Amino acid sequence: MMKRLVSAKKLLVSTTAILGVGLSGQANAQEQGAEPELQDPNEIIVTANKRSENLQNVSISVSAVTGDSLEKGRTTQVDELVSKVPNLQLTSTVGDNTPIFALRGVSLNDFSLNQSGPVATYYDEVYKGNFAFYGVALFDLDRVEVLRGPQGTLYGKNTTGGAVNLISRAPKLGETSGYVNAGYGNYNRFDVNGALNVPIGQNAALRVAGTYSKADGWFKNVVPGQPDLGGVSEYGIRGALYVEPSDGVNFTLRASTSYQNPRNYGIFAEPAAVNRPGLSDRQIAANETSKRHARTYSIALTGNFDLTDSLSLTSVSSWDKGNLSFIEDTDG
Repeated sequence: MMKRLVSAKKLLVSTTAILGVGLSGQANAQEQGAEPELQDPNEIIVTANKRSENLQNVSISVSAVTGDSLEKGRTTQVDELVSKVPNLQLTSTVGDNTPIFALRGVSLNDFSLNQSGPVATYYDEVYKGNFAFYGVALFDLDRVEVLRGPQGTLYGKNTTGGAVNLISRAPKLGETSGYVNAGYGNYNRFDVNGALNVPIGQNAALRVAGTYSKADGWFKNVVPGQPDLGGVSEYGIRGALYVEPSDGVNFTLRASTSYQNPRNYGIFAEPAAVNRPGLSDRQIAANETSKRHARTYSIALTGNFDLTDSLSLTSVSSWDKGNLSFIEDTDG
């Protein structure tokens, strides 16, 4: 039996000047709310170079998946991105939503929770350097961008393998809108998620989004009196306030929290001849069935300032706190 615990805090304040090459106005509008109508409805705009560009015109190797595609494909966890993005792979040593990504064969082969992988994960331009920061990742997203190959410090962290950028939907000025999705599946799984966008005067807007999931375990525990493992119990909520005090100046304040406390995911113990005699693929004999606890808190402030028609200044300040603890029944 093994117990793992990781607790991490991070404070990151950075200010970066970005040469927009005539696209800074479009970048602010695209990312923050006054989104322009696209000529081609199938056109995908990405910010892989820190400015808004058509995906087909970006000179680096990047794949993009829209939020609508994620919803239609029932992609609810960051682990499931491997089925959407070519060449993206992962390993997971501590359960759902804690992936170690691999791109072009570059990855991390270490069970330590304090290591940072060579493929960085970002949420709304904020670097998530630890498993304890990931939380419930995929809800109310605008898109996911995956950059392949070595990356410099454009997003705040240099990496040798690549970068996975998760970009949430931004508040929209002058619009009252929202949605709610709900579903029911096998193992008594229940899912509900939604979002609400409301204007606050002419120059501000608020967007609140959330998700909740609950499911029984699929890993049948044959030990009498012990619950099944591999269940789901999680929720997440995120709020974003967008303010545009004047032309060429805007701020976005985001705050989020998430919590997971399912029964442990269970381990398919090896060697099977010793630890799994008489058990099928979906059975486990675990006498340690404690719940897994994962809690995240995050606050981020992004400011954009148009200095000239072709030069803009972006400031990203963030604070993250995460706790992850669980007990593994390693012999299964």
